[in-house]
Amino acid sequence: MPILIGHRGAPLRKLENTVDSLRLAGELGADAVEFDVRASRDGHPVLLHDRTLDRFWGRLSPVGELTVAELRELRCAEHPDARIATLDEVAEKVEVRLVVDGKDPALVPSIVEILRRYDALGRSCFIGAPDVLGAVRDVLPDADIILSWSAPEPPGPDLLDRLRPSTLNLPWKNFAEPVCRAALEGGYHVWTYSVDTRENAERARSLGVEGLISNDLPSIA
Repeated sequence: MPILIGHRGAPLRKLENTVDSLRLAGELGADAVEFDVRASRDGHPVLLHDRTLDRFWGRLSPVGELTVAELRELRCAEHPDARIATLDEVAEKVEVRLVVDGKDPALVPSIVEILRRYDALGRSCFIGAPDVLGAVRDVLPDADIILSWSAPEPPGPDLLDRLRPSTLNLPWKNFAEPVCRAALEGGYHVWTYSVDTRENAERARSLGVEGLISNDLPSIA
């Protein structure tokens, strides 16, 4: 059964990685929402894809140079009502499945603790790079792990044994069909990012892709 995942929420309508964007994704038909998590200077998990704050928030500094209170004071010129979200807010207010892309292995215990506190751990899975997912596997032996993989060859058996992913997440740009086939033959599910047209969605499904991560949810839904 196909799974539709909002890429950082519904970024064509609301600012990416905000609570409003993630909640809107669910209203637009997403089964799950993918979002990025980094640490503030005082160690709070907050939602931001980029290492620095300049793209939306008008600061050149890295996220980790500001406290969570300082981050919450920032405003986006194009989206004046938007605020940088904390993971606490997301776990409490976003009801669809959570696809957590942590950017720092050291932040994983805090992420897990917050999701557990809001009883959101059971509807969460973890996506991203091997180093972070390795930390997830250490903390949560039963976690649902989606390994993002952009190499032209499939991941090796040692990495797969270490992480035990349920799914491989492949970039749609220059989609590696051999890796997709190898994953499916190995009993893994396949997701892809980002698919934003009906034509691409239909092709991805024809290749056996189950999860479609999209910026344009109405078109794909």
